[in-house]
Amino acid sequence: MNINRKSIAAVSLIAVGILMVFGKFFPVVHNLMGELVGLLIPVVLLILGYYALQSGRKVLGIILSIIGACILFAKLSFLIGPILGIALVIWGITLLKNRRQTY
Repeated sequence: MNINRKSIAAVSLIAVGILMVFGKFFPVVHNLMGELVGLLIPVVLLILGYYALQSGRKVLGIILSIIGACILFAKLSFLIGPILGIALVIWGITLLKNRRQTY
C-alpha cells in the first residue's frame, strides 16, 4: 500500500466518523475515546517537538515540547498529585528510620 496524503486523509476521516458513530450509540465508549484523544494530543505535541529538535528547529521544538508537557501534566494531575504525596510520605519515613541519635 502506497502511503500518501490522500490515504492519510481518508483514514483520518474514517476514524473521526467511527468516533462520532460510537458517540451516538455507545456513550461510555465515547467518553473513553474522548479521554484517550485528550491524552493523545499532548503526546503528539511532545513527539512533534522532538522531531523539530532533531531537524535543527530548536525554537519550534522547545515551544512544542513545553506546551505538550504542560498539557500532559495538567491532564495527568489526578495521578501525579497522589503519587507525589505517597513519595513524600515514604521519604519522610526513611528519614525517620535512618536518623542517627547523637547525645
